[in-house]
Amino acid sequence: DICLSIPGMYRILDLITERGSSGLVDKIIIAQDSLKALINGICPGAYTSMTKVDFKALDSCKVKPVGIYGSKEEIVRFMLSIGAIDDAISAKLVDPAKDSSVAKSTLRSGLYIIRLLPVSDAIEKMFVIYWPEELTWDDDAPSSMRRNRVTFMRYLTKICDQVTALISDEHAKSFVWSEPTNDDELAESDEDDTDRLFTFEVAKTNEQEEGVSVRPGFKVSLTSDMLADPHPESDIELDFLKPRLLHGETRQGFMTARYIPGKHTVKDYSSKKINSFELQEMLQNDSLDIAESIAPRTFHLLLQRGLDKRYPQLFQAWEREVAEIKRSTRKEMSTQKQELCDSLTREEPQLAKMISVAVVGTVFEPYPLVSLHSLHAYRTLDRTQCFASIPGVVVGEEVGLIGAFFPRADPKSIRSPDFRTLKEKILAIGSLSRKLENLTQAQLLMLTQSVLQEPKRESQNTLASILRERHEAVAQEQDSLPLKPPSAYTREADTLLKEAYTDCSLINDADCMSDLENISREMPLLREAVASAKKMAQEYLADLAEKLPKKLLKMARRVQQSDTETQLKLEFDARKDQQIRDVNVSLIQRINSLSQSDQPQQKTRIKAVVQRRDFGLFRSATFEFVGSRETMNDPMLLFTIHLMQLTAQDQQDLRLDSTSVPTPQFKETHSFQLPLGYSVSHAQLLEGEKLLMVVVDRGGNLLLFLEHLTGIENAIGRERGKLLHRDKIGEKFLLAFDESKLMLSVVSCEKVQLHMFVYDESRGFVASGSAISLTPWYTEETIILHACFICGSEELLLVDSRAIARVFSLTTLQFRPASLDLYHVPSAVYSSPDGSCFLASYSDGSGTNIYAFHWSTFGSTDGILLTTGDWADNDGMALSSMVRKNAVHLLKLDLSTGTLHSLALDITCKVTEFMFKEKDSRGALSRDANFTAHNCLLDCHADVWTRFPVLPAVQRATISSSDRRRRSLLFVSNRDHHQFPTHVADMVETFERVSKKPTGDKLSTLVVSATTFDHFRADVSPDEEWTVSIFKFGEWVVDMLCLIPIHLALARDNRFVPLKDGVYSVDVEKSLLGADINRIVDSISFGWYESIFQSYMADKPVRVVSSMGEQSVGKSFALNHFVDTSFAGSAMRTTEGVWMSVTPTKEALLVALDFEGVHSIERSAQEDTLLVLFNTAISNLVLFRNNFALSRDITGLFQSFQSSSTVLDPVANPALFQSTLVIIIKDVVDSDKTEITREFSLKFQQIVEDEQDANFISRLHGGKLNIIPWPVIESKDFYKLFPTLKRRLDQQVVTHKAAGEFLHLMKTLMAKLKANDWGALSQTMASHRAQLLLTMLPTALALGSQDDLESEPLKNLDTDVALDLPDSNARFFVAAAGHLQEGSREEVLKALLAGWDDFGSRQLIPEAQWVEELSEFLEELVDMRIRHVRAWVASNLTRFQAGHASIMELHRTLESAVIDLKGSVQLCRMQCASC
Repeated sequence: DICLSIPGMYRILDLITERGSSGLVDKIIIAQDSLKALINGICPGAYTSMTKVDFKALDSCKVKPVGIYGSKEEIVRFMLSIGAIDDAISAKLVDPAKDSSVAKSTLRSGLYIIRLLPVSDAIEKMFVIYWPEELTWDDDAPSSMRRNRVTFMRYLTKICDQVTALISDEHAKSFVWSEPTNDDELAESDEDDTDRLFTFEVAKTNEQEEGVSVRPGFKVSLTSDMLADPHPESDIELDFLKPRLLHGETRQGFMTARYIPGKHTVKDYSSKKINSFELQEMLQNDSLDIAESIAPRTFHLLLQRGLDKRYPQLFQAWEREVAEIKRSTRKEMSTQKQELCDSLTREEPQLAKMISVAVVGTVFEPYPLVSLHSLHAYRTLDRTQCFASIPGVVVGEEVGLIGAFFPRADPKSIRSPDFRTLKEKILAIGSLSRKLENLTQAQLLMLTQSVLQEPKRESQNTLASILRERHEAVAQEQDSLPLKPPSAYTREADTLLKEAYTDCSLINDADCMSDLENISREMPLLREAVASAKKMAQEYLADLAEKLPKKLLKMARRVQQSDTETQLKLEFDARKDQQIRDVNVSLIQRINSLSQSDQPQQKTRIKAVVQRRDFGLFRSATFEFVGSRETMNDPMLLFTIHLMQLTAQDQQDLRLDSTSVPTPQFKETHSFQLPLGYSVSHAQLLEGEKLLMVVVDRGGNLLLFLEHLTGIENAIGRERGKLLHRDKIGEKFLLAFDESKLMLSVVSCEKVQLHMFVYDESRGFVASGSAISLTPWYTEETIILHACFICGSEELLLVDSRAIARVFSLTTLQFRPASLDLYHVPSAVYSSPDGSCFLASYSDGSGTNIYAFHWSTFGSTDGILLTTGDWADNDGMALSSMVRKNAVHLLKLDLSTGTLHSLALDITCKVTEFMFKEKDSRGALSRDANFTAHNCLLDCHADVWTRFPVLPAVQRATISSSDRRRRSLLFVSNRDHHQFPTHVADMVETFERVSKKPTGDKLSTLVVSATTFDHFRADVSPDEEWTVSIFKFGEWVVDMLCLIPIHLALARDNRFVPLKDGVYSVDVEKSLLGADINRIVDSISFGWYESIFQSYMADKPVRVVSSMGEQSVGKSFALNHFVDTSFAGSAMRTTEGVWMSVTPTKEALLVALDFEGVHSIERSAQEDTLLVLFNTAISNLVLFRNNFALSRDITGLFQSFQSSSTVLDPVANPALFQSTLVIIIKDVVDSDKTEITREFSLKFQQIVEDEQDANFISRLHGGKLNIIPWPVIESKDFYKLFPTLKRRLDQQVVTHKAAGEFLHLMKTLMAKLKANDWGALSQTMASHRAQLLLTMLPTALALGSQDDLESEPLKNLDTDVALDLPDSNARFFVAAAGHLQEGSREEVLKALLAGWDDFGSRQLIPEAQWVEELSEFLEELVDMRIRHVRAWVASNLTRFQAGHASIMELHRTLESAVIDLKGSVQLCRMQCASC
């Protein structure tokens, strides 16, 4: 691939060939690796994978693209002039050699980008180059090449506003310029379209006598990997491994064999999911190397899952040892516990004394005026030291601890109700006396007595009267002062009392007690009340002094006992665990030794096995295996079948003309392995991708297989072949197989017997009677040397050792009367696929000669010598046919030149043959009088306008840039500059007149000009300012990607087959055999559309429009002109399967689905039903196109709709079947539209009456449909109805709220169709989403991200919006995230501790405070992570029913994981020497 050798050149669109139902077809796909290099070159890191592209980051870059197409040599000249290539690469690109047998460096046809050397902070300048195929610019190029040309030009002109055509002198000279036409000529051309008239006739052919003529056939180069050198370790004969041609009447290919040496293969598993059966098989049969450091729990698991049964005596001895260790540990711990309990009992009096001093002193310390007698007894002891000696009490936390264990013991609060009431009243009186200055003694006495003795209401009245009395006294002195109403004094009194009581509530009891003496001195009226308050406090505190030490003594005793028991348990558990670990290690060593002495083929190293109890959707036991498996593989023989395939164009040419010579390709291979000692005796390719193979085992017995190529390896592995014992056949045997009769003949050469077998689809090969003895016709010395069927008959040609050929009839069990005496014994015989003759090859010292013998004159002629020259080879030729049975080729594999080539044989018989063919030369009437050779360099634009829309009904809105220039078309040539604008103007005028398409100003504003190469080269130099459109790079790439349809799925072999990234893969299909729905969903990928749906436009709503109908009714054409897509751009004849394209608009993403025609002879009814089901389930608007004349029986036409309505229940799937069905009847003239609509409506009425409530219109389309009689194409009215469809689509309710949600729904639906799962879609989607979240949950909890590699934030998976919640970068220990852990639970916790900013302040603050703040730090980290993860789970489950089993399991798993996560950061708070 030359592209890899050109710096700065990137392939963005690639042209590949892929197998379709009608042969190899061309397909245009995104070149992933090259696009990745381009994107990351412009914006590093933006492209992670095809499904993860950060287009938003790309929008920060801007590009100026210039489109280039034209003559190959001129493109090479241009690339050379800008320094993109050197002379050596230039020579390779313009290499005129066309011999396909010569391997050479090439540049595949496609769209390429060449970046100019970027200038810092400048807009990227790039050339988008369409590199053509060899014959692209020939006007008579093959149809597939013309189709590719139009498609690539469509893409080029859509992504580049400024396009340049580089035209060579040779091409320019051949142009036929348009000539001006007058009105009369124009009218005449409109009336007489002779270019649409083709004349055919039935002609006699092959009237000559029988004969065989030889002409050159094809030649194909084989790549070096097909013909690999023998392995140096192989001692197998080279002839055995030599590539050989495969037999086949209609299919061709060859088979290679390669020696695969036996070797040890080691697979390391960091986290492999295995089931219970796999674990048991591993433990019971493999050679084991169990890590001695394995966790005890894991070791117990291994014992329970198979080791106990493999080594029962070792297991029983281990059980006894473990039980003895546990028993002795329990006994010793019980003794130690009793001794410690006795010691604590003896120390209890001293502890009681310490508590009395410490606690009572603490309680009475705030009350210096209160004294108790009990304090004096211990006044010599230090209270702090006493506290330190109390178990469970940390110095500095004495008050808090007392309050926690005895709430009434708050030192600053006396909780006696009487004391609190009296305290409030005393303080209230003091507050009022200070606020009401100059109270008389009588007023003060009255107020004091009222507050102390009366309720608050009476106190309020007393205070109000005092206030009134004071105001009236003042009013008498000042006549001008007005009197207040009584209510005013009441309100003022109420306010004063409230303020007084509020003020006193702010004073704690300790401060109040200290202030009582001052109150007593200042207000003698309160002395008695103060004395009462002090007495109440004394009694309350005395009660505390008696009860509190007793309660704390019990608490301290419990703490002492708990601490000692905990410490004892820790010590004895550690000792017991160590002893058990030692016993485990001993047992592991013995198991490893014994298992390895058996020398099995598999050796398994086990580091860890964790049962997935929580992180599994189903309850069946599954395990995470960490370790490795070492396998000793026996030497094998790898056989690879290389299929020869024809393009759809070649097949079409051969159908029209059997003398056409195709250009085969080798694109598909199938492999299988056989053990050494086995060999392939016969291999024959059959129709339907099947293979007949006869294998000889080590005992010489024959195994017969007839399987699909994809299943041959599985059939061999399961030994499903028909066994034929060699002793009944004999040492030497011959095999012959007739493909039409599926009849196999096994000829016993020495016994001269025939064994006949017929293949049955259900029973395989079945013997057809007993062995047929041929001894009556042969002498004892005669041996049969060759055998072959007369193709299509039940007659067998046998050639014996006397060089006599005879034909044996399996019907009459007799030989034909005539026999054929050959010159001498041939080296090989070949039966022609058309059943006309057979070939016999003879070899001597001078070479190989081939004779042909016709069956019709068998025995009466000497044969026809074929003029093969020195071409023929005695070493393995094959006779086969291409497409038609009479297109016969003799194939030869030439290993010396690495080629496979053929001779075409034109076989004629005496019978007269007839052929239907075009009169005169091919395409004679279709060519214009002015024959053109390379006008397509100019007219390709009209082809693009014809096949694709110029002004579609739905406009794309991907590009938001306003800095766009007028579209221009520049022709670079050395001649006729004035002709180009005129020619294009005439081309536009002709197109608009003939096609009658709406064009707006798209074509009239196109700027057309011409210039020389030098001028163009100067204008696009890097230093010049390019006058071209400027695009945001992200938008530009997305707009390009949305132009390229992707192949979504196929309907094949009665199955719905989703494709991965638009390409069918045999390996992917094999990997999904037996897979569950969730795994199938994960395997489906929409290639370049993934990132658009998942991130760039994930929050946009989606509307789906689809096109179905009969074959070849213009489905793709109509869809293209409706929503501006590019369907059917690279298929040969019609769309196959389902294709998808996307049209971004301002309001939504418009997803267009293009379906292949229903009711074709290539599709079964079940395949039609699957396609219709997918269509109606996902779409919003279904356009069903069909013919006016051919669809009178629409009941049969819509049978697939009716069938699909019974598969998935719309009631159980409310998210599906929300579409409007529009029946489009094509090519209806105005005079017929009413009648045809009425006729169709009556047919639908009949369907409804027959099916009643089960009719598909009600079940799939809400009971409504539209019928549109569509006008004839190229009429003025044809394109007027597309806006009507757009309005109908806009009226549809949006059922897909976000692109990400739509992506999930469509993948799930495709997976269900593939697996034939007809349950509710919502249940499957919920199950898949829950499974996905379960998979990501360990990473989310451990790291706070969805992906451990890319640290992708937690997002809503439907809208790609990250959750904006606080979180940290902390890494937590989560058991299920084993591969993410950087150590054990303790090591992860240490890393978290080290991340605390105040970790180093431990020596500067009290230990209790440091531990408390550290715990708060860890808890806050965990709480933030838990809140973040819970919100993430909730946001991704919003649209699912909460009661679904898998969702409930997810929630249970999450809550269980939350508990574990919180536990992983809890500190033990034990005082020990560890930390």
